[in-house]
Amino acid sequence: MAINAASKFASKTSDLLYTERKTQLVTNNDYDWDGVETVKIYTLTDPTIGNYDPSGGANRYGNPTEVEDTVQTFTLARDRSWTKTIDKSNYQDTQMVRKPAKYLAQATRNVLVPEIDTYIIAAICTAAAVYNRDDIVADAATTSANAYTNFTDIVADIIDNNGPSEGLIALATPAYVAKLKQASLLDSSDLGLKDRKSGVVGMVDGVKIVKVPSSRFPASTDLVITHPMVTVAPEKLIDYTLHENPQGVSGQLLEYRHRYDAFVDVNKIYAVGVHKTA
Repeated sequence: MAINAASKFASKTSDLLYTERKTQLVTNNDYDWDGVETVKIYTLTDPTIGNYDPSGGANRYGNPTEVEDTVQTFTLARDRSWTKTIDKSNYQDTQMVRKPAKYLAQATRNVLVPEIDTYIIAAICTAAAVYNRDDIVADAATTSANAYTNFTDIVADIIDNNGPSEGLIALATPAYVAKLKQASLLDSSDLGLKDRKSGVVGMVDGVKIVKVPSSRFPASTDLVITHPMVTVAPEKLIDYTLHENPQGVSGQLLEYRHRYDAFVDVNKIYAVGVHKTA
């Protein structure tokens, strides 16, 4: 006679592996999108400096011209959403594991967090490519022999182009961080609890390093060095609505909407350096 073993479903769910948001350290929210979807940023044009001319009559300082300006336009375009239902019978007959609040947290960490990181890093890398900030060092596979020199050469180029020498943050793939560790050049001795909670794993040449899953980088990219002042990343709307017994559904209807974007200030693009592996 056959023996049929019993089985049961656990009331606790098994969640997917996830990694927290990694790009918050390299972005800012310096501008206000309240009431608008577009923000325009003025930049005043620098004067041309010449010599003072004592015999120049009324124009001893030079010929006066009006202060000119340029304008950058940032229009928020990302408007993302999802919706799900939880039928009452499915809720009752699966040991009540379908909890709306828990599902929202799961969707945020497993779907939205990696999407936003990927989008922001791509925006930085796209702008960097336009201004050749991905050609500071040669495109080549990262090794323990070149990881440190490539890193410091990129930092040196940023500073040579009047970029900041303090406050730089590096986003690096696990493979790149591993090569730095192989060279015994990754310093984590001065990191505080706040840094560690933010994902910082160490410092090189005074630059904090955040280890980011390689899936969040553009193809053939393993290192992005930047400063928080470069990229503004507004999150204008984060809206979650739970409807009880809406028309056509016996149960709950979950709706989520998230408006966000990322804009690189081209006036600060020389505070960015990218390494590509090919």
